Amino acid sequence: MNRAMWILLIALALAPLSTWLGTAAINWTARAVGRSPLPQLACFVAGCANVGALVVLVLVLRPAGSAPRELLAGVVFIAAYGFCVNFLNWFVFTVTETSMHAHLLVEIGHEGEITRAELDRKYNKTTIIAARIPRLLELGQLRLEGGRLYLAGSWVLESALALRVLRRLLGIPPRPPQEHPAPS
Repeated sequence: MNRAMWILLIALALAPLSTWLGTAAINWTARAVGRSPLPQLACFVAGCANVGALVVLVLVLRPAGSAPRELLAGVVFIAAYGFCVNFLNWFVFTVTETSMHAHLLVEIGHEGEITRAELDRKYNKTTIIAARIPRLLELGQLRLEGGRLYLAGSWVLESALALRVLRRLLGIPPRPPQEHPAPS
């Protein structure tokens, strides 16, 4: 294997880390200048920059003896791989926020129009918990004993704590803002 191929393999191996570091840099830079970046946008920009860098690297290195068709196939492969890395980065750090946003949009879309009071009634902590607890029990992630809920395994908690640490490193709040009672 020639030197160009080794460089490409190393770049591909480092792509997940560089995408994550890019996302972290965007978030921390934005917060340092007093802005609050959208996590989805930070992930997207970092991922696109990483994919672009990989494609440029393939074109610049152009492995010796590669025909235009082989080079095009390499670019398509690199772009597909970069998309997968970007999606994983996005999924890990924004899925909870995106899930909440999508659910709200679906609720509004089903109704065509809805008042804030109706939306609050249909989509609130009580309805969310009522929908999720039975699913978590059915999946075996929780167990119910004597009217109390318990984690059914430590991996759920450990995964949640790991994601919380990673979100904090990225400069994304580890929890969505808590509801505050409306002033009377």
